Amino acid sequence: MGKLWLIEGLPGSGKTTFAETFVTRGSSYKFYSEIDASHPVDLHDVHWVEGDIRFEGEVIDQDGEGRFVRYRAGEAIYGTDVYELPFEKHVDLMIGRWHRFVERAQRDEVDYVFECAILQNPFTIGMVSQHVPNEQIERYIETVAALITPLDPTVVYLETNDVPAVFRNVYAERPPEWQQGFVDYYTTRAYGRANGLDGIEGTIRLLEERQQRELKVLSHLSLRTIRIVNDERRALEAFDKLWNKEGAGHADA
Repeated sequence: MGKLWLIEGLPGSGKTTFAETFVTRGSSYKFYSEIDASHPVDLHDVHWVEGDIRFEGEVIDQDGEGRFVRYRAGEAIYGTDVYELPFEKHVDLMIGRWHRFVERAQRDEVDYVFECAILQNPFTIGMVSQHVPNEQIERYIETVAALITPLDPTVVYLETNDVPAVFRNVYAERPPEWQQGFVDYYTTRAYGRANGLDGIEGTIRLLEERQQRELKVLSHLSLRTIRIVNDERRALEAFDKLWNKEGAGHADA
């Protein structure tokens, strides 16, 4: 069934719930959330440090002359958050991370389950944060897709039909600090500023556009993909039906 499962979809689409339940089906599965400090690829709250600089943090990886550093509370922070680097530099470093991961994964006995790694993260930094041309984001994703081919990957995309309703439900369930932080990020970064987005309505407009772009690039990738509309939270049931369809390379529900 492949050594890599990539769970994608908008915030509130049910990615984490799906992944956490999915991995209970076999002892070889290992789920890494997008903020997992031990994630083999993603770099949540990690800084890129170049040059001969002394620092207190923990080096978790290296690439050429630079280091990926995670700082503990109270430590002086040097370098730049990996997700705040210019898009081209971010892509270069992440391609290196993917390459090293694939080399390791082919030798071990783990079947990996990631969320947000191949679509959400590239579109969040490339589209939402930096508003780079969509072609650059698609090339990045296509490069990753080619790199991970030896792992026989499957992308499970949990699609949202009614983005306004689902997002408003998620928004209402989250604490005030999440509400403010999420809406601010989506409306005050480069894409939001360029398109005059504001508040919850502006956030929803961006989420709808993001999903359209993600589904477009997904349809062009030469990866096994499964699309499931999950507004009713029945993704696993739908997944089982689709997975059992003989010869399905791209399947929708």
